[in-house]
Amino acid sequence: MKRHDVKTVKDVQGSVPLKAGQKVSKRALRNDVSPMIHQPETSNSDSLPDSSASGNEYRALRRKYLLLEEESFTLGRDLREVEDEVKSLEYEKHALLDKLLVLEGRPD
Repeated sequence: MKRHDVKTVKDVQGSVPLKAGQKVSKRALRNDVSPMIHQPETSNSDSLPDSSASGNEYRALRRKYLLLEEESFTLGRDLREVEDEVKSLEYEKHALLDKLLVLEGRPD
């Protein structure tokens, strides 16, 4: 790949419409950059690997990546649910401690 074919992250980010405070996702960057990666090079075909083998390897790696991305999303969602539950339990704990302090302060 020649130097002038490579976009900087700043160039790619500028081409993606963003709202204030919104981050550029890796997927958006990958989608913008991927056409550059797949440009054919002007070299003789003897130096290139077998396209069917590399294509199969690419598809296998892509499938594995997508499965890992889906698992990461699921784990992130599960983590947020557990964090929300922890916050709820901490709030309940503080409320019970407040009640206990009030009850301990009462004369018998």
